[in-house]
Amino acid sequence: MTILSKALVVLGMSAAALADNYAVIVAGSNTYANYRHQADACHAYQILSKGGIPKENIIMMMYDDIAHNIENPFRGKIFNKPSSGPGVDVYEGCNADYTRKEVTPDNFLAVLTGDASKTGGKKVLNSTSNDNVFINFVDHGGVGIIAFPDGQLLHADKLQASLKTMHTKNMYKELVFYMEACESGSMFEDFPTDLNMYVTTAANAQESSWGTYCPPQDVVDGKSLNTCLGDLYSVNWMQNADKTDLTKESLQTQFERVKVLTNKSHVQQFGTKSMTSDMTSQFEGTGKTGNKTEAVKPESHADSRDISLVTLYNRYLNGGGSAAAAALIKEIEQREAADQRFAAIQKEVIGNDRREAARAHRECYRPAHEAVVAACGPYTDYSLKHSKTIAYLCDVTGGDFAAIQLGAQKVC
Repeated sequence: MTILSKALVVLGMSAAALADNYAVIVAGSNTYANYRHQADACHAYQILSKGGIPKENIIMMMYDDIAHNIENPFRGKIFNKPSSGPGVDVYEGCNADYTRKEVTPDNFLAVLTGDASKTGGKKVLNSTSNDNVFINFVDHGGVGIIAFPDGQLLHADKLQASLKTMHTKNMYKELVFYMEACESGSMFEDFPTDLNMYVTTAANAQESSWGTYCPPQDVVDGKSLNTCLGDLYSVNWMQNADKTDLTKESLQTQFERVKVLTNKSHVQQFGTKSMTSDMTSQFEGTGKTGNKTEAVKPESHADSRDISLVTLYNRYLNGGGSAAAAALIKEIEQREAADQRFAAIQKEVIGNDRREAARAHRECYRPAHEAVVAACGPYTDYSLKHSKTIAYLCDVTGGDFAAIQLGAQKVC
């Protein structure tokens, strides 16, 4: 071997030694009704950190209002699955870097692109072209949008632009993104295939994702938590990671297993699909976590848009009294008002026209959503279902954002 060849080998070994794993985990909601999102996120944190990804390389964003919530019967603990015994607390050691008002779309994008000037100096990704990055986002969504606390929205074009910035800045060798949200497939329509980014989503562009371990399967150690403990897609990939040696399971194998188990929505793949031959351990840790607790088959599910209704109804049935009845009635009235509002907007814009339209005007989605929010107030967990109406109006009018804005202003 020549001196030059030996030098190249040494340099190659040095680069490999410097390679590392990084992760960003986001639970984008708040309030006890959305318990499952922080449960999913903390479970993901446990898998990655116990699987060998350094905690200093994991950036965690969650509102952190669940563990010590007055409605939580296990104060200081969060569970991602039911148990007849004391259960597995995923909150212990789940260290959040961004909490409360810091959980915003702007901070999330700054974290991804490594821009600490926009986070007040708080932790951001410092990954390099030698490193693999794993991103996990869990929350509500709609067509072309994912939600953050207090009605904030992140639009598909802005998310994709930030991911492309990561590529331009050489912030990763390979990147994997798992997204749990309704209509999550709409966030990655026309996503490039040459960025060394592989994405899976809980649902396609036109359907809800589903919560699981909902009442009456929400019981830990004999107590009902009166909420859904997880989301079906997230629970399925994480229970797979818990019980599997991920050094021997490819991304494609995990995807196929999760797709079969997630039978209430259609799990999707986007991006650089040639990466699916990679071992899952290259992104999620080894899977040798020591947390080989028995998987619990999800049996009690709820459409993510209906979980607040389900939990309020369950509370009323279990002796919640007049206060529970009033909260349930208020939820129903708000849902009906949202249905009527968006039906009225559609009628203002296109009358009784109901023709089909191809999804050809996605450039209209963001300004149209922003116009509706400006006129009618923020989307709620439930009214996000009507983001499909706004996207449809964009497509059927040929991208006439001004007509949609005017319709929303007239109705609201």
